[in-house]
Amino acid sequence: LTIRQRKGDLQNLCVAIVGDISHSRVARSTATALQTLGVGELRFVSPASLAPETDEFPGAKRCTSLEDGIRSADVIMALRIQKERFANTTIPAGDDYFREFGLTAARLAKARPDAIVMHPQPMNRGVEIDGAVADGPRSVIRQQVANGVAVRMAALEILAAPLAARRAR
Repeated sequence: LTIRQRKGDLQNLCVAIVGDISHSRVARSTATALQTLGVGELRFVSPASLAPETDEFPGAKRCTSLEDGIRSADVIMALRIQKERFANTTIPAGDDYFREFGLTAARLAKARPDAIVMHPQPMNRGVEIDGAVADGPRSVIRQQVANGVAVRMAALEILAAPLAARRAR
């Protein structure tokens, strides 16, 4: 919803989802929705150990360099490293991860000048995203979080309506 509000038609957009793709439900639901709605290009950007399975999301581009992955992107969605969901995955430690994959203002300059920055929350400032980017003028994180609540409420209402109708009979 936030992408459509800010960018309009998805067909000409490049969306880069950055971070812990392999353990993220948000990455999967967002990617499925974007592909269903006809996004122009979908990119997954992560260390190889946090990438989705090779057969997952046909047509999506995979990048192991943040600079390459966000180059000319219209939308960048950073994801939290979900250490609690894995045991044997090799990832760089916090500072090292930020050095390689942290979304900073300098790196954001590689994206389109009007690119928006998203993050589903909670976020680790200084690990996956710099605080200045998270709070900066290109950030739509607060709008994304507010929209997420509204979208979930609408989905629950749609799903609950048949149940309520059966109970009323």
